[in-house]
Amino acid sequence: MNRLLVRLAVLLVPTIIAIALSAAKLRISSDLSTLFPSQGEAAALGRYTRAFGGGDLGLVLVRGKDADEVAAATHELADALAKAPSVANVIDRAPLPEADATRAWIYAGPAARARLARDVTPEGMAERLAGTRELLLSPARAPEAEEMLARDPLRLSLVPWEGKSELGAGLTVTSSGEFVADAGRARLLVAQPKGRAFDATAARAFISDFESARAKIVAAHASVTMSVTGGHAMNVALNAMFRRDLEISGTLSAVLASLMFLLTFRRARALVAVLPPLAIGTVWTMGCAALLPNGLSAISVAFAAVVVGVGVDTGVHVYAALLEGRARGLAPAEAAVFARKRTARPTMLAALAAGATFASLALSDLRALRELGLLCGAGEVLTSIAILVLTPEIGALMESRAKPPVTRATPMWIRAIMSATSTRRRALAVLACALLPIAAVVALGWPASGDAIVVLRPEKVEPLETQRAIFEKFGGKPGQWVVMSIDKDPSVARDRSDAIAEALEPLRDSGDVDGYDALASFAPGPALMKKRLAARDALALASLRPSLEHALDAAGFDTAACTAALDAFSHPSGAAPDAAAWVLSRHLADDAGETLSVLYVRPSGDVAKDARAIDAIHAADPRAIVTGYARLEMGLKATLAHDLPRIGLAALVLVALALGASLRRARDVALAATTLAVSIAVVALSMRVLHVRWHAYDALVVPVLLGITMDEAMFLLYAARESKENAIEHALREQGPLVLATALTTSAGFAALLACRFEGLFDVGAVGAVGSLAGVFAALIIVPAGLALSRRQ
Repeated sequence: MNRLLVRLAVLLVPTIIAIALSAAKLRISSDLSTLFPSQGEAAALGRYTRAFGGGDLGLVLVRGKDADEVAAATHELADALAKAPSVANVIDRAPLPEADATRAWIYAGPAARARLARDVTPEGMAERLAGTRELLLSPARAPEAEEMLARDPLRLSLVPWEGKSELGAGLTVTSSGEFVADAGRARLLVAQPKGRAFDATAARAFISDFESARAKIVAAHASVTMSVTGGHAMNVALNAMFRRDLEISGTLSAVLASLMFLLTFRRARALVAVLPPLAIGTVWTMGCAALLPNGLSAISVAFAAVVVGVGVDTGVHVYAALLEGRARGLAPAEAAVFARKRTARPTMLAALAAGATFASLALSDLRALRELGLLCGAGEVLTSIAILVLTPEIGALMESRAKPPVTRATPMWIRAIMSATSTRRRALAVLACALLPIAAVVALGWPASGDAIVVLRPEKVEPLETQRAIFEKFGGKPGQWVVMSIDKDPSVARDRSDAIAEALEPLRDSGDVDGYDALASFAPGPALMKKRLAARDALALASLRPSLEHALDAAGFDTAACTAALDAFSHPSGAAPDAAAWVLSRHLADDAGETLSVLYVRPSGDVAKDARAIDAIHAADPRAIVTGYARLEMGLKATLAHDLPRIGLAALVLVALALGASLRRARDVALAATTLAVSIAVVALSMRVLHVRWHAYDALVVPVLLGITMDEAMFLLYAARESKENAIEHALREQGPLVLATALTTSAGFAALLACRFEGLFDVGAVGAVGSLAGVFAALIIVPAGLALSRRQ
């Protein structure tokens, strides 16, 4: 008892420090850029995501069965959000173009400038005025239309926008500018929250204000539904989902691993000896996680479930050794010493080997996987240390009043394995059957990599469901490109983006791209502004004033009422004021001393057309970077091809060193290596059969399985050495149930991830669970068969 108290006191200090660190600093990040590769276009997408905060605008979708009720609810929501402390601005319609006709050229691309040049010819003026006359006579004209048309009777200010029914990411608007669809049964609001989307406080404040306003309005309009999407909404939703996944998977892992432990020992008090040090090791690991500068990523939240599942392995072997000591007649305290001496070296070697293979994930280009590997590696070693320090003493206390365990009958499955390997011929047949998965993988190949985007874009979160509904109702589609021009000089960055916009307009008109959203349409940079104004001034608008007066008279307009338009021709305006802050924030950002100027392109999806668009972009700006979720799959496949060989090689080297250091026999090393090869082959085949998506995240967990599977083979081989005459029988009786138990607890840890809502964690859990079971079954077949073949006649 005294030794137990001393050991608890020694462990208390680091445990308190870890708890304090976890409480103060442990946080979950919803930044999906941690899932992006750190090279190439994917790295640029990560930089874009950080710089722009994941999208600072909030899009609110209002839907219902009655158009009038939807309109009323939308107006009420707009008023409520405009008064909310977390909202800077609310927009319920597209901004009207300027009434100053001479500024139209500032917003006009190449085709629009050509139309403007024709519209100020006598023929063009006559056609435009005829259209204006029809608008004025229309009973459906807006109240403010008459004043605007008096200032711009040729409607030149509309020319840059004619033929464009899009705003932002392909959203359609009505002639009045309102965001309305489905015969008025769907409306859209654009809110500009205060603060960045990746600022958790700002994101929660915006969503809290939205939910408060929604609750009041929906209570008055029962048939209306409201939902929000955008960077702030995604931040809150993903953070909640990742936190839920961490809590559920960690708890479920502890429950499942405990059940497997109970099935092994059938003694509830055994859990009392293992769970406290397991909890201490997990707390230590959480303290390490709190030191991560950016918080836990979407993938690294899996560490708790994995650490608990893998950590129980040491407890299985230690408690089994304690019971063996008691069965030999040792007193409880002596049995504790016996258990520690018997298991310390093999369990720590196994923990270090598994921890090292986990840590090999640090070689990945994916930050999330690097964090997961380091946390799981640290957790494996820390929990093993805690269990070796505490479990023997706690177990001795639990067993002090219990009768020494009675030797149980050999399980039927062990007798079956012994029978199958009782002769060399049988052993050879068993080994040949065990090697069939390797031959199948050689014939069929590795599973093809799946659609990696599904890992990065969780399907079951409300903001993404809202986004899909907006695309369905208002037009547009996901999968846009983000085209970035980066420069230390802000004006140069804008000029380069403007050049791309000028090059894309003909492609949009020809259908090579579905559309694009550029700052050049609202606030061109210095070079393009000068170019467009020069095109206007080349037309000498002042000299065209008499032509405009004549055209107005001929069309029956009151020239006196159009004095402002005539004066504008005599004195064309200069540069326009800059665009609204929310427009600028969508296209310009500062990052690491550089300006990121961004435009958004909606590709057609046709391979040839997309290639022409890429060529046009790089012809306009050779240094432009084309990225986006639609192109991220290529980066992830390249990362998989780059990371898997080197991580796999590192894991193999570490495992080989561990096997050589621990087993020290060529035969034993060969059997363990064969076990590893078969287990990985079974994983590959299982992924095909179960249709588990094969991508960068679950594929890179495969090397980790090498370290986990090595434990099962190593303990069997160690036990075989203890008996010279009945090595196979002794190994199976002594360690068979234990390695099966450790595999089941490890598999339980991974299987707990199947409860996660994030699809990437689900896939990692599936691969880990299958791999753990494949490893133990391979070890239980190959090691006895190999020993049977290698024994002397």
